[in-house]
Amino acid sequence: MSSIFQPQEQTFVLVPSSDQPLNPAIVNEEFCRYSGVIPMDWELAREPIYTPQLVQLSYQNGVTITAQPNRILFTEVIANKAASDYRAAQLARQFVQALPNLKIEAFGFNPLGHAQIDDTEEATRNYLTQTLLTPGAWQNVGTTPMRSRLSLTYTLEQSQLNLTISEASLRGENDSFTPVIVFSGNFSYSVEGDSAEACRTSMLQHLERSSADSDFFTSLINEKFLATVTAAPALLPVFA
Repeated sequence: MSSIFQPQEQTFVLVPSSDQPLNPAIVNEEFCRYSGVIPMDWELAREPIYTPQLVQLSYQNGVTITAQPNRILFTEVIANKAASDYRAAQLARQFVQALPNLKIEAFGFNPLGHAQIDDTEEATRNYLTQTLLTPGAWQNVGTTPMRSRLSLTYTLEQSQLNLTISEASLRGENDSFTPVIVFSGNFSYSVEGDSAEACRTSMLQHLERSSADSDFFTSLINEKFLATVTAAPALLPVFA
């Protein structure tokens, strides 16, 4: 049985026009509730963060809204959730509809997940250094084993996919750690239009593709990267 990609998180990124940067202060708890961006019954997981350059709202259902002058992020922990329970895409849609004069110039969809290759750190590292990379003398330098991080770019029909592959550890029971391979994606879309309304329409069209992008990403990892890797037992999805 092959190792299987386990989705953990997804983020929707809105990039405001560079000539109209966002004031993060407007993305406050009251605005999000009373404008209908978030449901009134959602409960905060922690106190909101308010600074001149960053606002962050985190909710108990695993959704986090982060606003900065050059981007707004809608992040959701999706491990152990059914796709029908995902909420971040809906929040991104409601946010741009609540701010009709906000001009968006770029949009991104970022899926994140991991696969357990083996129980040992050495075998997990070897997946990067000997399976994805060609072994060579350049790997045998220094006093400790070389650590690698791969960055790949794919030009797709409607977007560019940037894929990063790296090592990480999951925390298990009794504070034990097990190595995994993390697959982090970024589907990058250009938004077309001269007016805020036209840009919003273009951005929402890209947003509608996120479910298909997520399926494509999972298939890419499982079929092109993990098909020949023997599965190890699943662990709790907590990154160290």
